[in-house]
Amino acid sequence: MITFTAAPQTDEPIVTIADLAGENPSVLNQWLSEKWEGFLNYALRIAIALVLFFIVTRILKHFLKLLEKALDRRGVEPTAKQFVLTLTRFCVLALTVVTIIVQLNIVEASSIAALIASAGVAVSLAMQGALSNFAGGVLLMLNRPFRRGDYIIVKGADVEGTVESVEIYYTTIRTLAGERVLIPNSTLTGQSVINQAQNGTKVLLIRVGISYEEEIGKAKAVLERLLSEEPRIQESLRRVVVDALGESQVTLMCIARVYASDYNNVRFALNERIRETFREEGIEIPYNQLDVHIHS
Repeated sequence: MITFTAAPQTDEPIVTIADLAGENPSVLNQWLSEKWEGFLNYALRIAIALVLFFIVTRILKHFLKLLEKALDRRGVEPTAKQFVLTLTRFCVLALTVVTIIVQLNIVEASSIAALIASAGVAVSLAMQGALSNFAGGVLLMLNRPFRRGDYIIVKGADVEGTVESVEIYYTTIRTLAGERVLIPNSTLTGQSVINQAQNGTKVLLIRVGISYEEEIGKAKAVLERLLSEEPRIQESLRRVVVDALGESQVTLMCIARVYASDYNNVRFALNERIRETFREEGIEIPYNQLDVHIHS
């Protein structure tokens, strides 16, 4: 069952636009004039804001082209260059929008400041780790302690390998075992990083032990021949030296320079060839041994 209740009666009469028009048309005209004037004023400010934003975007487009050419002349990496261009464009457009809104009184400046402050606090609390990685990515791209193709060792993270890419939040490293490891940029900027590469190359060190009974000159000649026969080793660095005199062996060290991408393959191939060649040449690779003398 549906019931209807009467609206509560009040002493004040309800005035409508029709009443205004009936009693005094000038009042209606004044009210419409005030509203229309405010609407035109607001629409005019919006139009001016759009025009100013369009002009700024056109100027910004030419500025970004000049900035890109300047970064290319300085040899900035593509990832870092794209990041700088994107960040510059975002900051300029955001500052332009805020400035136009404040100057044209579209929104009060105090309201925008309060909104930005509250949003900044909330975002910073929720994304502490992401912001630290972002800041680390910016530092890595600007300072460039290593580049793509460099062989680095991150002692704190116990990771070493070839750098594949440096991005905003993570750096990708290809390890000796062929695994792709993503390291947060905050880790790379907060710990010691050893860059063993030079212009995309890396120094290869291989230590080989021989018996004290063997001729050092013969063993060195064999190792030097193996280094010269390996086509992936650069001619700028090929050396064989006596590294140490151990308790049961003489340690020889092969020093060579290879490209970082060939480092693992060359190391594996040389170890195998040294073992087989020493066996063919009759050069003994001793094992750890201990002489025990018994006195009666």
